[in-house]
Amino acid sequence: MVFLRHKIVKGNSYTYLVENKWNSEKKTPMQKTIKYLGKTSSIILSDIPYQYRNSASVITFLGSTKNTRLVDRERHIRKLKKDFFEFLIHGEIDRVQAIYRNFTRDSTLSDFYQNILRPVLYMIGDMWDLKKLDVGEEHIASNTVVRLLELIKKETRSKPSIGKNVLICTPYSENHVIPCLMLETFLSIRGYKVINLAPSVPVKSILNQIETKKPDLVLMSITLSDHLESGKRLITKIKKLKIPILIGGQATIDMKKIPGVACIESDSLQKIAQLVKQVIK
Repeated sequence: MVFLRHKIVKGNSYTYLVENKWNSEKKTPMQKTIKYLGKTSSIILSDIPYQYRNSASVITFLGSTKNTRLVDRERHIRKLKKDFFEFLIHGEIDRVQAIYRNFTRDSTLSDFYQNILRPVLYMIGDMWDLKKLDVGEEHIASNTVVRLLELIKKETRSKPSIGKNVLICTPYSENHVIPCLMLETFLSIRGYKVINLAPSVPVKSILNQIETKKPDLVLMSITLSDHLESGKRLITKIKKLKIPILIGGQATIDMKKIPGVACIESDSLQKIAQLVKQVIK
């Protein structure tokens, strides 16, 4: 059985999706957090994992008087994504920034990534694959996103350093830099020192940086399946340096697990941050 737990912090309500199980050994109920949903007032249907949307507590919450604006919010999110897409492919950075700033007044950076930026990036990628978007438009959109992420990193206040270093890299010839920039920004504001070598740095240079900087974790992003084998070869070399490795990206979803290497199984940045913390420990 799942239910929604609300926690009040400094006058704001935050919600967690929690599963209630029976511990047959201890003969007591056991609770496990499935997902942190963010600010209670900002929750939308897509925040709830699909398999839990029909549970009684979720249906009750979404249909409650407090959430009569849910349908309007869903409609608003769809409109924002449509506008964001148009502004990206036309390189209208000022309007892109305006959507980001307005959205994050009442929502977190993680919510913006999850509900606006990532879905639109997937849309752009799908349209490019189907030849419904030309190369020029795709490049303009990508460059505009990079400029936005640089602005976010500059404007967002980081937490005090926690004394942990994370090195981000991709296999050689993997040129998808945006996922790495998103991770760099998200981890930086949580107090990590991030060394971002993406994209496409030669293997020798990556190994030299690891030996020199001695990071607490290497985080590797692989977007295209064509680069899985080169990624595995790089992992083999990094493992010899006795550094914890965490891999993720679209290409790794169906990849067989590699012994001694943790794999990111969720696209939630909150979950990734939790996994980074666990692996470094």
